[in-house]
Amino acid sequence: MGLALALLLTGQARAEPDLGAMTAGERIAFTKALPKGGELHNHISGAVFPETLLGWAAEDGLCVHLADLALAPPPCEGELLRPAAEAVGDEELYSALLDSFSTRKPSFRDRSGHDQFFGVFGRIGATTSQRAGDMLAVVMDDLAHQNTFYLEAMVTPQGRAAAALGLQVGLRADLGEMQDALEAAGLGDLVSAAVASTDALEARARQVLGCETPAPRPGCQVTVRYLVQTSRVLPPEATFAQLALGVALVEADPRWVGLQMVAPEDHPVALANYRLHMEMVGHLSGQGRTTPVALHAGELTFNYAPPEHMRDHIAQAVRVAGARRIGHGVALPHETGAEALAAEMAEKGVLVEINLTSNAVILELGPHNHPYGWLIARGVPTSFSTDDAGLLRIDLSHEYERAHAYGATYGDLKRSARNALAFSFLAGEGLWSDPGRYQRPDPACRGQIGAPEPRGACADLVARSDKAREQWRHEALLAAFEAQRGLARRR
Repeated sequence: MGLALALLLTGQARAEPDLGAMTAGERIAFTKALPKGGELHNHISGAVFPETLLGWAAEDGLCVHLADLALAPPPCEGELLRPAAEAVGDEELYSALLDSFSTRKPSFRDRSGHDQFFGVFGRIGATTSQRAGDMLAVVMDDLAHQNTFYLEAMVTPQGRAAAALGLQVGLRADLGEMQDALEAAGLGDLVSAAVASTDALEARARQVLGCETPAPRPGCQVTVRYLVQTSRVLPPEATFAQLALGVALVEADPRWVGLQMVAPEDHPVALANYRLHMEMVGHLSGQGRTTPVALHAGELTFNYAPPEHMRDHIAQAVRVAGARRIGHGVALPHETGAEALAAEMAEKGVLVEINLTSNAVILELGPHNHPYGWLIARGVPTSFSTDDAGLLRIDLSHEYERAHAYGATYGDLKRSARNALAFSFLAGEGLWSDPGRYQRPDPACRGQIGAPEPRGACADLVARSDKAREQWRHEALLAAFEAQRGLARRR
């Protein structure tokens, strides 16, 4: 029996358990049960394990392209196409497909982790385009089984239609003029279609989870909000149209809460248009004041970008686009004026979404060269997330367990979980007057944090605020978790 577990069982545990003193098994069980607040960086299209995707492909009558080890639509004719249902029964082919659809095998087909990761989406697209609601259900249920009940899911609503509209309107030097042209060309119709597709997405997820039945699955308890995922590797006018649709959708539908930009930051098109993209986001979102913005930025190393592209991507995301959250951000120490930028992010409360396994696989950044500890030392708020759990074959608990190797303490894990809600784009006021520090509860809830039910003015706050409601639920779960393990209740 490990020392940490023995102390927990005998009631002699210290106020803050020592993650390093736990065995791997103890740490896994501990972080699996730990309430983790929420998941802020989750691409639904990469969140489901390949075994599930292949099962769906077989059910849906899809094909496998043998040379590319990719899914394809029927008919399954010709020597290179084979029904997915047959492939599932072929042990050698099935194993190769699992390798093709994930990063479980290093250097698969002599690809780098970076190329393997970003190439998977094209190979699984035939399934993910048909199973969006099923995928959402899988993610919701998986989070609930990890004692985590909030998700901000990255989804691309009406992406192709919006891109086509942008190409039709064309790029304009005046971004305001281009926005007006998009609206005149029918952007509002795409907003209506996106709202309808969101209704269908959620209805399917709730059907899969049995939420209206006498035996609903745990995932029904998960609150979901959506980030509009736009592509940075399209022609600029197409990217702008997707962003404009996103802003309009966030205004029209409270389930959609912010903007994102995705695809490899090191792609030549993304690098060439980076400044323009930040200006587009800043223009459309009022520099994050009217529409919340979370951006992939600084997901770069010298293996994938020359120095000039590592000097200011995060600075532009924060200062030009108005990003409130940065995805990955591992190149921040390379930026010009890095210390001043980190101090600014700490002061403004710009959170970095930390994706340890993703950064290790794609960028070869491990405990010895990942800037997580550097960010913590400078007071930059952080929160652990998965990025693409299915492709990477992980879950959120895995990232919390892995964090100890990067120097994270239990206090850091606890803060990460709280940050996932405090820095979410949920509507309303939060329970804390000092998000990121958690020493000053809102006066209405002082002395009540962690109680089963709020009272008085605190109950009013929880009732009117989505954010406060989710934080209240998390604090109650956290209090129960710590009480069960004999941990002293500290903020």
